[in-house]
Amino acid sequence: MRFSPVVMRISPVVAIAFVFCFAFNGLPAWAQSGPGPQGGPGVGATTSPGSGAATIGASLAPSLDTVHQTLAALRLDRWKKGTVRDEASTYIDQIQHDIASNVPPLVETADGAPGSVGKALPLAKHLGALYDVLLRVEEAARVVAPDDQVGQLQSALNSLETARLALNDRMQGSADAMEKQVVDLRGVIRQQASRPVAPPVPVSVPCTPPVVHHTAVRKKPVTAATTTPATNGPAKPGATPQNNQNAQKKPATTGTSQAPATTSH
Repeated sequence: MRFSPVVMRISPVVAIAFVFCFAFNGLPAWAQSGPGPQGGPGVGATTSPGSGAATIGASLAPSLDTVHQTLAALRLDRWKKGTVRDEASTYIDQIQHDIASNVPPLVETADGAPGSVGKALPLAKHLGALYDVLLRVEEAARVVAPDDQVGQLQSALNSLETARLALNDRMQGSADAMEKQVVDLRGVIRQQASRPVAPPVPVSVPCTPPVVHHTAVRKKPVTAATTTPATNGPAKPGATPQNNQNAQKKPATTGTSQAPATTSH
């Protein structure tokens, strides 16, 4: 359902609380409670798991039922004919359809995450637009409707306004709780950062002697030295060692043997 051109009345608290839209995620807790009185739309009336606080659906159910029943009981045939009555009739049909079809899914989403501002914010915006449209119907009734029906519309309008403000206050409480958690967490972090950090205790490591690796030393092989036979005399120039050996082996001889000289007496 689109309410145009309607200016939604959203509390500034809701806009500030949007910062904490992802806080306090929880488990789904909304459930349909069946049709409301006299065939009105059913809105969840359960409580949050583990807490005695009523859910958002349970808080909104009485006011939404009041609006639905009041609009259903209006006698438009007693209103003065004209464009004012025709526009009011169109707004009434839109509100009835919106309460029956569009509001329950938003309530289920908000109750699915208790304490989450982000999940409840779309519902708060929608209720603000719904209130503005109902306000137009009430203003039209002041002009063309009987006084008794004007009083009924004013009561339904006040009931919806009370429920809408209660939702805004609930969102504000969730945002404040989240902000307090952030502030407390920052304080804990600052305290831990200001504490002196003790130096680490030195760990004694046993001293192990180094491992000595012995390398085998290879001995060089001993080679036999070659000796040259000594010669009896100096070698002749140009003579080879073989000739010198042959000369040593050959006995010294002369041309003729001379007899010893004899002397005559």
